Amino acid sequence: METKQVKAYGTTSAMQPLQEMNINRRAVQPHDVEMEILYCGICHSDLHQIKNDFGGTMFPIVPGYEILGKVIAIGNHASKFKVGDLVGVGCIVDSCGHCEYCNDGKSSKSSRCFARRHDF
Repeated sequence: METKQVKAYGTTSAMQPLQEMNINRRAVQPHDVEMEILYCGICHSDLHQIKNDFGGTMFPIVPGYEILGKVIAIGNHASKFKVGDLVGVGCIVDSCGHCEYCNDGKSSKSSRCFARRHDF
């Protein structure tokens, strides 16, 4: 799979501070929207993940969620956004799109669709 390096702020160890780093991200896929991150939140759970307080943190880690940014590229099948649009990403980032909860606009209520942002 094609990848590219992007600038991020994260850490490689629970004992290290957050710092600018380069990470590999996959290239834009047909249904993807790539965004330049302008703002994001870091919550208390992120701080626990950074320090490995829950155990099992996968390093390097780039904390943050509830992202606001600007679309800089779209896949050839992405049709709801265009380059230059302002977009946001919440803390629940995926759903099946066809169960009763998704059909009712409540994908966060579905145990089958729930995708968390942390690695635990």
